Amino acid sequence: MGRVVRAQQTYKAATGATVADLPQILTALLAADNDVRGSAEATLRNVARDANVVPALLTHARGDPDPQVRQLAAVVLKRRVLGHWPRLPRDAQEQVKHILLDGVVKEPVGLVRRSIADVVSKVAKATVPMGQWNALPEFLAQCTQSPEEAHRDVAFVIFASLTETIVSVMTQHFATLGGLFQNGLNDASLKVRVAALRAVLSLVTNTTGEPNEVKIIQGLVPQIIATARNAIAAGEEENAGLAFEVLDELIESQPKALSGHVPDVVAFCVECANATQLETVTRRRALDVVSFLARHKPKALLRAKLVQPLLRSLCPLVGEPKEEDLAGEDDIDEAREEELQVQTVAARLVDLLALKVPARHVLPEVLQFASQALAEGAANGDAKRRHAAVAVLGIVCEGCAEGLQRRAPEILPKVVESLRDSSPDVRGGAAFTLGQMAEYLQLGYDFPHMHRDVLPALFAVLPTEPDKRVQERMMYAMDSWLEQLDDEVAPYVEPLLQISYIALDSPDARPQVKEMLLSACASAAAAAGGAMHPHLPALLPRLERCLTATEDKDLKPRARALEVLGMLVSARGGRAAMEAHVPAIMAAADSGFDLDYSDLREYGHGMYAEVAEALGEGFAPYLPGCVEKAAASLRLDDGVVYDSDEEEHDRARQGMVPGGDSDDDGEDFSDSDSDGGGGGNYSIFSGVVEEKAAACKAVASYAHHCPNAFKTHIGAFLNPMGDMADYMHEMVRSQAHHALARMAQCALKAAPPPSVEAFPIVDASLNATQRAALEDDDRDAVAAAMESAAEVIKSVAALGGGGIRHLADAGHLKGLSDHCLAVLEGRAPCQEGDDEEHWAEEGAGDADDGDDPEEEDEEAELGQIVLEGVAELLPALAAVGGAEFAPHFQPHFAALMRRTSGTRPEGQRSVSYATIVEVVRAIGPAAAPVVPLALPGCCREFGAETAGLRRNTAYCAGVMVEVGGAAAAPHRLDVARALLPLLSAEETDRGVRDNAAGAAVRVLAADGFAVARNPETGPALLAATLAALPIVEDFEEAAATYGGLVSVFADAGAAQVLARWAPATVALFARVVGDEYAKARKGWPGKDGASKVVDAGTIARMAAAIDAMRAADANAAEAAAGMTGEQAVAVAEARAGNIPQP
Repeated sequence: MGRVVRAQQTYKAATGATVADLPQILTALLAADNDVRGSAEATLRNVARDANVVPALLTHARGDPDPQVRQLAAVVLKRRVLGHWPRLPRDAQEQVKHILLDGVVKEPVGLVRRSIADVVSKVAKATVPMGQWNALPEFLAQCTQSPEEAHRDVAFVIFASLTETIVSVMTQHFATLGGLFQNGLNDASLKVRVAALRAVLSLVTNTTGEPNEVKIIQGLVPQIIATARNAIAAGEEENAGLAFEVLDELIESQPKALSGHVPDVVAFCVECANATQLETVTRRRALDVVSFLARHKPKALLRAKLVQPLLRSLCPLVGEPKEEDLAGEDDIDEAREEELQVQTVAARLVDLLALKVPARHVLPEVLQFASQALAEGAANGDAKRRHAAVAVLGIVCEGCAEGLQRRAPEILPKVVESLRDSSPDVRGGAAFTLGQMAEYLQLGYDFPHMHRDVLPALFAVLPTEPDKRVQERMMYAMDSWLEQLDDEVAPYVEPLLQISYIALDSPDARPQVKEMLLSACASAAAAAGGAMHPHLPALLPRLERCLTATEDKDLKPRARALEVLGMLVSARGGRAAMEAHVPAIMAAADSGFDLDYSDLREYGHGMYAEVAEALGEGFAPYLPGCVEKAAASLRLDDGVVYDSDEEEHDRARQGMVPGGDSDDDGEDFSDSDSDGGGGGNYSIFSGVVEEKAAACKAVASYAHHCPNAFKTHIGAFLNPMGDMADYMHEMVRSQAHHALARMAQCALKAAPPPSVEAFPIVDASLNATQRAALEDDDRDAVAAAMESAAEVIKSVAALGGGGIRHLADAGHLKGLSDHCLAVLEGRAPCQEGDDEEHWAEEGAGDADDGDDPEEEDEEAELGQIVLEGVAELLPALAAVGGAEFAPHFQPHFAALMRRTSGTRPEGQRSVSYATIVEVVRAIGPAAAPVVPLALPGCCREFGAETAGLRRNTAYCAGVMVEVGGAAAAPHRLDVARALLPLLSAEETDRGVRDNAAGAAVRVLAADGFAVARNPETGPALLAATLAALPIVEDFEEAAATYGGLVSVFADAGAAQVLARWAPATVALFARVVGDEYAKARKGWPGKDGASKVVDAGTIARMAAAIDAMRAADANAAEAAAGMTGEQAVAVAEARAGNIPQP
């Protein structure tokens, strides 16, 4: 039944009432009878129009025998006094001030005294700035020295409300106020100390930041902490919360005031957080202060050596029971539970430390805790300890990715084992951590077979998991691991679909479960859709049921079903398997736009993009409707949109992290004025941003995959997409940059060289990149802009016809080069905070603190993403300039070399060397002067811990020897010797061995095969190289490696020195050609199957080399005769050019 709304009663004022009737009016206002009270209110409104009401109310506030009447008179006076103040004679104003101050001192009842103090504050705000009550501060100062507790208390109450007024007009009083407040914080009365703490909060809020003011506030910090501690001891936790407010304000606005006190602040907050007897809100407020400090001044924690002790206190809190576990899940409001969660805040803070502080300060402590807690928890049955142990490993995955990646083989088995723990919290924490490891550690790169330890374990436990929350986390983990796979996903398709069918067929299955399983199916289809195509007869009818659902709860699964269909269409072999179904699924996506639900529009755009990729120009009949929908999404109002389903900003970090959202760095557009009722949420992000981003991505797909059909739509999207490149959210900006680049490439294809008609679109794209570099503060968006600019420049260069001249004349080449340099030197707006300014701590960070030099160099690894953007753009610029770019590269090279310092994170060093080598390749021999400077450090990195760095530097060394010519000659033998360990079986990473083999062949062939012709070096290096082959992972090196070997044996001098190894080389060529022929006959699974093949030209060269070596060398002929039948057929087919390519 609806709420009953009563009609408002209108009361009549008493006729003829005057100020003289105030006693009766005030008494009537306190009556229990509504009618009496209503009539009195109406009468008061009439009487209060007379200015004489001010002295009359004051008289009653001071003289009425009833304290309730006195308090009411003061409350009414506070509301009316300023309205009549200008009309009061000066002597009357002075009389009012005198009586008010007398009341503050002499009123015996506390509530009445506080109400009179409120009137004092009201009058003071109007008079003190005008210099009309200069005696007030002195009066209050005297009150703070009174032996009466009540006087001291009320003085600080008034100070708390007047500090802004006093400081703003009489700055010379700041020191006086500081001294008074310090005395108040040391008062013997806790009540006075708390009142003084409120005044200090006002003082801190209103300081100008002048050094003398900061010093005064700095002296108050110990008393602030002491007052809070005393309040907690007295059971007044709410008052202690004032101290947390003061500390928050100091960290945000006056951090220097905390100099020398950070250890004490952190120690107090951690002490509160660990005190389980305190209210949850108090413990959370304490953690919030440390979180604020970690976010804004992480180096203060480092210099005070507080990170490790802090982690030792925080890690156990990650396993604390939630409020719902303590009270019973149905006994506590869910929104409030989330707000107060100590476990949530502890998890966020650990995550924040991992992101903001170099990993070397975080990871060892976390790993030690996890190891001990798992062992202790297993020994004594403490599920909380086991839960904290597995969960904290997942929480630090993003911030400590590089270090955790190296330790993954020893960590992962323990986490997998925890999936079968008796505690649901431990099982859920383990599943969360597995998902985080897949998402952030890039394990498929260094440990390509690790999924075999994880996914079977998840499939085994998921169907029988009784806890719905744990089940969802297991599905998140499964989805994250499937997303990392390519053709290896095939064995998991059947069990995944069987689990999905159970949920999709059950009317009782929760929509969230269906959604997550469909997301996992989409990941599997994206990785290897061909493995799913045989299951279409059973899968498609179930997806069709999802696509016809219209109830609100079923719309998210419906959106995910669109994603699955899109991936099935665009997967390898998808067009043949799905083309008959395309009209139906396009119609299903179209119908979703009629329901006015943002997820359906977002995933609809995504599905259109996948179908366009599969059909190419065959998508033309669908294009007009799709571009119209994309344009509509881009035009969506940017205002606040209501989401009834509480959209999640990031499922992996929000719905899955133990304790809630641990990614506190993400953008939050929630309306802070929302009352949060009804389970809804006002959010720009969930209503508009993802949809606009998906529309941008779809436009990019149309321009790329069906350019002939799309070219007529470029003009309509040019300005809207330019606006999206400057949109408020970085996700949209990133996708808009990609779309602008694809539109430019489409325009270039449509306009024959010199492509003058395309130049405005090219300019729009590159101008957007330059704006991003100059103004955008988001690293991901800037990186996307730079990568997009690189693609445009490559396309312009490929077409020729004056395009390069246009780029130079328009200032794009110089401007983009300058922006690359700004990023490399750490000067870009998106890098603010990477090299945080030194924040001196009194008593901390002394000269003997060995951490300081490293802290100056070691940035948070979040900065690596924008360096990867430079790694794409700078080589593109170098390729355009060629040898002429060499002198312009000098400052870039110097900045890159600084980033290869051993104190930098390995990921950053890896990107820096990758950038150097690609620029050197693009410039060619003119880059030779930099080769001797880079090669020694490059070779030192062959012993790096991370495989990625070893891979990049091995490749880098090979190319620099190849390009460097005489400049590299003194280093060739050093490079050859340094490569040997990477070529041996001791190197467990196949990608490293592949790159080392490519580098070795480049060394053998460099400078007219000088190393290959040298009997002392050539045979040993070739033997190690052949032992490392064939290529298994990095097929981009296939042409250089196999083609280089062909060239080595084609050289008479080298062939003579290396004759002993000719048979092994022939056997290698035969094996590779045979393997490639087998791949071609079998087909190339996965959407990216083409990345794991040798190109046809190299295959043909190897076949020809077998013939040539067989003819020239008897031992080689014998090796050729030993080919298997399949290899012989393959070589014959390759000789005839009959081995197809993907």
